[in-house]
Amino acid sequence: MDQDDRSRILDTARGRGGELILLERRTTAGVQHEIRIDGRFAMSTSDEHTSRLLARASLGRLDQKEGIRVLVGGLGLGLTLREALDDSRVGSVTVAEIEEAIIRWNRTLLSDCSDGAIFDPRVRVFHGDVRDLFGVSEGGFDAILMDVDNGPSFLLHEANISLYSEEGICAMQKSLVPGGVLAVWAGQPEPELERTLIKYFEDVRVELVADRGTADNIPPTAIYTAVGEKRAKGNKPTL
Repeated sequence: MDQDDRSRILDTARGRGGELILLERRTTAGVQHEIRIDGRFAMSTSDEHTSRLLARASLGRLDQKEGIRVLVGGLGLGLTLREALDDSRVGSVTVAEIEEAIIRWNRTLLSDCSDGAIFDPRVRVFHGDVRDLFGVSEGGFDAILMDVDNGPSFLLHEANISLYSEEGICAMQKSLVPGGVLAVWAGQPEPELERTLIKYFEDVRVELVADRGTADNIPPTAIYTAVGEKRAKGNKPTL
């Protein structure tokens, strides 16, 4: 094995999705951290650019000067959370994470990855399913940032397919203030997701980032941002 391409297991845990493994990988590009769930790749610091872009692209579409309320679906390595907190207009962030081990690692072994984002006083950590936060109070968030999977084609939990359905997108739209932003991280372009977003949001954009090598069979990462109408006009579909 290449001396500069080594992996070691930092910790393991049993979770709702199976066995979680936290890896530290030493490469020629530097030290990277990776989480695998039930033997499948879940997230890595190699995706830091697009994880941060998820927050930056969505918050950049808000006109508010202060007090922005953000919901982050999926704590992961804390990178999306860190980028959201770096926006001085953000007043509070609720981050939902279903796996207790990932919350614990962000407080310990992964704290340096996000500069201790989880300890920021603006952060509230919800240990549970992000869907439980939808509809608790309609219009409760200015932005919702979804990074719970690698997109609808690469689910970490099969039940998460409902998040990308019309019912799921509608629930998130109702949880936003008028003119609020929904952002979704996907490991590849997702045309069906884009069509669903267009049904419920006024302005949908996708940013494609070729950030994982040059091989022909590796699709670009897709960052979707969707802005709702600033005033309800009653002409959106209902379920």
